[in-house]
Amino acid sequence: MPGPARHRARPLAVTACLTVLAVVALVAGACAAYLTTPSHGPGQSGGSVALATPAPSGSGGQPSVGPTPFASFSTASAVPSSGPAGSPGASPTILPPIPPGAVPILYYHRAEAPPPDYPSWSKAKQAAFIDYDVLPVALAAQLDWLVANGYTTILPHDLVSHWNLGTPLPAKPVILTFDDGFHDWVTTILPMLQARGMVAEFYLTLTAIADGNITWSEVQTLASAGQGIGAHDVHHVQLAELGQGRPDASPATMWAEVNGARQTIFSHIGFYPDSMAYVGGGFSPELEAMVKQAGYTSARTIRRGIVQAADEPFELHVVRIGPYDDVTNLMAGTLRPGLPTFVARMHGVSDRPTGG
Repeated sequence: MPGPARHRARPLAVTACLTVLAVVALVAGACAAYLTTPSHGPGQSGGSVALATPAPSGSGGQPSVGPTPFASFSTASAVPSSGPAGSPGASPTILPPIPPGAVPILYYHRAEAPPPDYPSWSKAKQAAFIDYDVLPVALAAQLDWLVANGYTTILPHDLVSHWNLGTPLPAKPVILTFDDGFHDWVTTILPMLQARGMVAEFYLTLTAIADGNITWSEVQTLASAGQGIGAHDVHHVQLAELGQGRPDASPATMWAEVNGARQTIFSHIGFYPDSMAYVGGGFSPELEAMVKQAGYTSARTIRRGIVQAADEPFELHVVRIGPYDDVTNLMAGTLRPGLPTFVARMHGVSDRPTGG
């Protein structure tokens, strides 16, 4: 009886179709769950790593916390991240390995604690004071970290001598530089260096002498103590890379600033500076050639990096040390244990997002 047989087959066909659809739905759900689940390698956690970042100028030194740019690097070196109050966190911040032959050049200006009435100042006045400052307690901690981690300070001419003559460098060299000219170079920074057997290059602008921020006697004290004295122009004016639509300074102005500073410093301390720092970090092939012609053997930019190129001695790169680095409270002078930001800078992690 063909009719009834056909009626019995129809429910079976419907059941089979529903079963297939159910299986397809389960497979699709499993795939979706797999694709939306983060993939982590061995030892990686699913959460993002956070690192305390500097607060804006005038904020009183309290850091904010945001995602760290270091977490994408793969290396065995790690430092603890810090929470909002600066206490060590459990999550490690992964750092890039230090390249062989790296010579970090640390870039500072002065070391001075803010005065007691600093919190009452206007934002503009606070920024003018703090933007190029480092707390003395922070500088001391950074120098101690360098000593504890086997670094030896050298001067720019030591690096050039290594390149040109093969003079050996210490296993872990570092160059400390201070720009402009301030009394605390002698009253605060020099004693710190001497207590640790360190040297630094002090890039002097003659405007600092004219403005009374430092004296020739103080510069002579630095030189007599074996510190390096470099040049930073006569009038502290940027000579190149002034921005779109703005021409570089004339050759006559460049020469007056570059050679004038060198000759004047010689007349006061008895030897010529062999290194200079470009004001504002701006340089050009013309300016580099003039610096070399004046008799300098190196020049420092403010481009970021810890690797120096032997064929570019007039384009030395720097590690910028900021006033809020590892500072949990500006007025109290409290620091994060382990100096995670400073450690990151020593690994070549730039304070600029682009790294330039």
